[in-house]
Amino acid sequence: MKKKIVSVLTALLVVSTVFAYAPAVGSESLFELSGAFGMTYASSVAGGGVRYVNPASISVNPALPAQEQRVGLNLGYGALMTNGNDFQFGSAFQTGIIVPFKWAVVTGELYGMFPNSDSMTLGNSVTLKGGLSKEITDRLDVGASISTGASWGPAADWGLSANFGFLYTIPQLSFMKDFRYGVSVLNLGKNYASDEEKDFLSSYPGFMTIRAGAAALLLSNENFKIGASFDLSTPCFVNLIMDTGLQFTIKDMLTLSVAEKINLKESINGYSNYIPSVGLLFTFKFNTSNGYLASHDWSESEMTVGAAYKNIYKNVTVAGTEVDMKLGLQDETPPVIKIWFEEDEGED
Repeated sequence: MKKKIVSVLTALLVVSTVFAYAPAVGSESLFELSGAFGMTYASSVAGGGVRYVNPASISVNPALPAQEQRVGLNLGYGALMTNGNDFQFGSAFQTGIIVPFKWAVVTGELYGMFPNSDSMTLGNSVTLKGGLSKEITDRLDVGASISTGASWGPAADWGLSANFGFLYTIPQLSFMKDFRYGVSVLNLGKNYASDEEKDFLSSYPGFMTIRAGAAALLLSNENFKIGASFDLSTPCFVNLIMDTGLQFTIKDMLTLSVAEKINLKESINGYSNYIPSVGLLFTFKFNTSNGYLASHDWSESEMTVGAAYKNIYKNVTVAGTEVDMKLGLQDETPPVIKIWFEEDEGED
């Protein structure tokens, strides 16, 4: 009898917690709307089906930049438009840098969110993220980051939290190439309040969000690639969010990306939307005679520009653009290790 009572009380506690969880509408996508990659790569914890990493990747998994060999820069912008009784226009931006060192890869990213929308009950916010990631083996990457910032609007507040993650790569799994799975634990600390009570069940992004997912190339040759990703995340352990993404790449230059997000809590409360986001990314190499870039062996570099469109809710849409630059060319030739034997010492 006692076990039944305890079970009933536990179930009631879980149900009450689920209904008490009430973050601001749109807050769990806070860092995804300020550029083309976040919207169209399904914010993949494994880096997307066709793997792509930029400074904004640490918002999903701080381990993702661990294998980057080049300095990377990014700049993104999202225009948030609300069509209702009155047209409302908001903005979001991001800018960041990746700097690889021998001991680790350092990443920094700055976000700004100014939604100006009655449908998205978010306040304005500016958030700075800094992370370290390390390639432990040729398959295992780990990373950690710290987020801090301030919000104002419905409730002025500040935030300071830690994030951790790992990524594991399997070069070939059945018919899939570059199979990756990753797990991240995000927002461990004080996050922004969405009301005056400032309790963790109403703060955003969701406190202690566990995110897990996998990604792989389903088809890959020198002309064409198809990749897919699938993620599940559980903010506060009382909500469930599913993210899926699909990328089609031609000649490693042109990528069409489609992503879908289903947020269970927001769907239950009437904010459901199942229209996928769509984006187009173009990557090209360029040469420059700039003295500073040439002196750092960056005269040949790579740039990716992208544009994306997403219908967030029935009357809220966002159009995003992003520019990424990776300085220098990727080193695709592994070092040759030669062992000298004593008999070789006398040879010319």
